[in-house]
Amino acid sequence: MFDFIVDLDEYFCEKYANYDKLCILPGYVMPVMQRSEVREDGRTYAYTLPADTMRLATQEKKTDLLAELKKRMTDTTFSFSFRPFGSFTRIRNRFSKFAFCKSLKAMLGKYGISGEEALKNLDVSEEIWQGILKGKFEPTKNLLYSLALTAQFSYDDTCALMMLCGYEFDFANVKDVVISYLLQQKVYNRSMIEAALSEYKIANLFIK
Repeated sequence: MFDFIVDLDEYFCEKYANYDKLCILPGYVMPVMQRSEVREDGRTYAYTLPADTMRLATQEKKTDLLAELKKRMTDTTFSFSFRPFGSFTRIRNRFSKFAFCKSLKAMLGKYGISGEEALKNLDVSEEIWQGILKGKFEPTKNLLYSLALTAQFSYDDTCALMMLCGYEFDFANVKDVVISYLLQQKVYNRSMIEAALSEYKIANLFIK
């Protein structure tokens, strides 16, 4: 049922960019990053290969390296507190058409979901959720990921909402790589989501 994990693993090897954690894996072969070439003018030019040369996808034993990396994974991205906006920001949000709370309501409307329906799948209190909808609380990145998966937002729409809060996908973070895969591939089946999160030891989301 979960053959998609193989595809997720391939995606992860291509995208994961925490080189500090990759380089210390037993069996990881550090690529030669400095190269040189003689060009048409007869001169020798030195250059440095891009950082993505260091990713698992370029390693001959990427499967073994990924298995070892998975053993070492633990989710430390805690975000269980929701910071209230300051009074100035709350006033600005009330009048700005680009305020997150207004964009969130518009996004939910685009997908035919009410605020109450969205909350049914989120493990947050009604007080906090209503505060977010009213522009009183700033959403965490984990909450936006949880909302995107349960409300079945597209990858692009999720990126747009995140940008309003100053967030973006960070491919040096395991969770960000896995969530980006699920959204890009439109994997919204709950069992498949749980399988992916379990495979990569991802916790701390707000999904009921």
